Amino acid sequence: MYKSTTLFSILKSGLSGLLLLCLLLSFNVSASGKFNTQKRYLYVQPGQSIFSIVKVLYPGQQDQWGKIIKKVVRVNPHAFIGADATKIQVGERIELPATSSGFKSPSVNKPVAFKRIQAVGQVIKNRGKTFVISNKNKKRDLDIGSEIFVGDRVFTGVKGFIRLNMIDEAKIDLRCNSEMLIEDYQLLRGGNRSVIYLIKGSVKKITGTIGKMADDIYEMHTPLATVGVRGTEYAIRVLQQYGCDGSLDVNSKGLFVKVNRGAIDLKSKKEKLALNVGEAAHLANVQSDLKNIEVTSGIFGKANEDDKKRYFFGSVLWLILLAPVVSIFRKHIAYGN
Repeated sequence: MYKSTTLFSILKSGLSGLLLLCLLLSFNVSASGKFNTQKRYLYVQPGQSIFSIVKVLYPGQQDQWGKIIKKVVRVNPHAFIGADATKIQVGERIELPATSSGFKSPSVNKPVAFKRIQAVGQVIKNRGKTFVISNKNKKRDLDIGSEIFVGDRVFTGVKGFIRLNMIDEAKIDLRCNSEMLIEDYQLLRGGNRSVIYLIKGSVKKITGTIGKMADDIYEMHTPLATVGVRGTEYAIRVLQQYGCDGSLDVNSKGLFVKVNRGAIDLKSKKEKLALNVGEAAHLANVQSDLKNIEVTSGIFGKANEDDKKRYFFGSVLWLILLAPVVSIFRKHIAYGN
């Protein structure tokens, strides 16, 4: 009887200790989870500071800004001279805690009105097969007037084309066989940000309000490089295997970027390249060097009218030159018979 009582006491003490340990662990997790520590990356643009970046990405967590800044400085020693938060280096890639919405639960004794999710863009041109997959994995076919939301993954088919008008009046043209994710898009005073991921295909973008102020967060990501912009128009093509007629495209490998107006900063894993109006660049893969190239309009879209006219008149000229040769050849065959 004594042994049974002793064994029961030991088991009871062990269970109590285990419960206490679980409580302590849960307390530590909740205490350290005041902001999400999932990894996210951002390239520092000219005019930005760590304070402006944190202010934009964590608008609802003012009481945590100091801790977030200290964490960013600690995990990114390469981006801060002498570990000084005020001395951030432009062009460096920094790791950030994941963006938090800053949403606070409403008080239970106050009625809460339903707030509709804000659309960040609208379809103004549409052709062929186009649709989105939402962040809740729901498919929506697109048409003129359809709304686009943060988290939407936009797809275009073989003959698909779509033009989006965004909330900051930016225009995005997504061509055939393309896939693009709207990762973040907000138009707020002192907190503008546009983060888009072109997974594959071709896009032309005319920037709107976002990207014109020093504190704005503007990034166009691709699997091979990131584009940073300050008020411009540019075209990107990445990992697009097939042309808009469904045929295999010879320009299928790598990333092509062309600036139509303004300037951009193109950042790869290895280096950074500034492109001005009229310039273009190519990146074959993540290990390659960025190269300035000359491109024709067919790489980013259909050949323009000048190209078509040149090809047409060239073909006619060849026919005129070859006509006498063909005539002589036919006569020679006739005499031979």
